[in-house]
Amino acid sequence: MISHTSNKIRYFTFETITNSEIVHAVLGRSGGVSPYPYESLNMSTSTGDTRGNVDTNISRAYNALNIPIETLNTVHQVHGVRTITVDDKYLYNSTKADGLITQTPGTSLFMKFADCAPLMLYDPCTHAIGLGHAGWRGTLAGIASSMIEAMQTQFGCKPDNIQAAIGPCITADNYIVGQDVANPFLDTYADIDDIVSYINGKFYLDLVKANIHSLTISGVQSIETSGLCTVHDNAHFYSHRAEGRYTGRFGALISL
Repeated sequence: MISHTSNKIRYFTFETITNSEIVHAVLGRSGGVSPYPYESLNMSTSTGDTRGNVDTNISRAYNALNIPIETLNTVHQVHGVRTITVDDKYLYNSTKADGLITQTPGTSLFMKFADCAPLMLYDPCTHAIGLGHAGWRGTLAGIASSMIEAMQTQFGCKPDNIQAAIGPCITADNYIVGQDVANPFLDTYADIDDIVSYINGKFYLDLVKANIHSLTISGVQSIETSGLCTVHDNAHFYSHRAEGRYTGRFGALISL
């Protein structure tokens, strides 16, 4: 990924999403107003930060990217596969879903993360975009495939035209899971090596590889990965696994 700084906000972009009409970013954790332990660009009130701090942080990020805050659409993320099409309706935290897609100019899609994988999608042929939240539950249930199917149905996208990107998340070296999580992945991905590894009596889950597989079987050919881990690169991204319950959430957004 490419690192940028604007108005003290550090953010990262993907090399394959290059259309100048598309603004996208995975936000770091610097440049905000939240105090410890949410320091500083926290995007969620879910672990105890104040609404005022979070709203200020989101506004700062949008200003740094020159995106009108009025374009923001987001959801209450529930680790599922529901994908919503955003047109002329304004969505905020009352709507439960884990995927957003749009083809409407002047619309931005925004979500929050702290180990789960951000999924970004762009079809340059239909000028449609998508943003998804892929934790282990959503990944196992097929959030990536759900989003591709929704873009096909709603916008006539062809999967082989879609440019997909998987943002910073917890990587396999740091993602120890119990047998209750490992077994369903072993069953679902029985023919795929290394999505679940068993090393020294512990199961390790590779969220990135699982989502690459889901995108690939859906027909997507262009898939960029961030190469960044929320645990290893914890100085730049929040991590529930590395920091515990009382930490923040970093944002990801894509805008037409």
